[in-house]
Amino acid sequence: MIRLILLILAIAVLLALSPMLIGEVGYVLISFNQTTIEGSIVAFCATFLVVALGLYLTYKLIRYVWSLYSNTRHRFFARSEERKQAAIEQGIWSLVNGDYDQLELALANNRVTDSWQDLRHAMLAKAALHNNDSSKAIEQLDNISPDNQLKAAKLWLASGDSSTVTGELKALAEAKKASALELKLYAEVLVQQKKWSALEQFMPRLLSKKALTDSQWNVLFAAYFNAQTELTEKYQSLSKHLKAKADSAYLAAMAKSGRLSEIELILLKMLKKPDDQHQLAQILKVSAPGDALKLQANLQDALKKQPDNQDLLLALACLANAHGEYDLAARVFDKALTPSNKREYLAQAQLSYSKSAQPQKALDLYL
Repeated sequence: MIRLILLILAIAVLLALSPMLIGEVGYVLISFNQTTIEGSIVAFCATFLVVALGLYLTYKLIRYVWSLYSNTRHRFFARSEERKQAAIEQGIWSLVNGDYDQLELALANNRVTDSWQDLRHAMLAKAALHNNDSSKAIEQLDNISPDNQLKAAKLWLASGDSSTVTGELKALAEAKKASALELKLYAEVLVQQKKWSALEQFMPRLLSKKALTDSQWNVLFAAYFNAQTELTEKYQSLSKHLKAKADSAYLAAMAKSGRLSEIELILLKMLKKPDDQHQLAQILKVSAPGDALKLQANLQDALKKQPDNQDLLLALACLANAHGEYDLAARVFDKALTPSNKREYLAQAQLSYSKSAQPQKALDLYL
């Protein structure tokens, strides 16, 4: 731009000086309709220079004003973006630290960039679920864009309303290249919606794809068997490999329904295997009143050889409760309870102490 102006000035100066150099002053005549402008070349060039300079200064002024506006707008926008970024970062760190109150404080009244909006709604939904506010969680989940709804599938499940993602999860889970996560989430949907027949048909696929860990299988089968009335028939209908995954949950469900006599032989086999003794205690922990006298006798015999075996002590105490022998159970719990297992066996210990006229010990369990 500067070069162009200098070129124009040079031409104007040359035009102004050339008449003088050749000895002719010359003049310029401009006529337009009824208007006539007449003057010397020098005056014309001077006028041209003034106009050009005025235009140049006007251009510079406009550029300066525009730069002021742009810089101010940029600084304002930058500060706004910084505030949005700070809000989402604070929300994420609050989530990492499990501080859901601070998470809501950081995100509820602050805006974030468009690319983080869905994550903001998801985190607020998680905070609402932590506070047992399902309706608020669902409201936040509804605000997530359709493309990202499946990414919040676990939150939908936790909210108790999985209908929004059921159709898409089913389609993904039935695809040949379904991921382990998609299969697992769809299994959770079936459990939540209590579609047990569909779950039975889906279990072989879960097994073949190795979609669940042993603990996840146990949770799934625990929910499945707790909803059944014909426990043995349902268990026997499973394939060999599925039975291996279902054993613990099935036995716990049988014990919970008080049908100890029907599984006593299996429990006796578990007693003989040291690796299964912890699982035996876990099964008897949920037992309702039932009859497994031979198992109790064998437990007492085993404890004569291993009097400090924690798993055997806990198993005997729980079984004594199931038999109504609360004094025996209380004495065993006196020896077996430790700070590490007290919470896990709280209900059984409380039952034995309260039924054996030891209310103070029952109260002490909660301290």
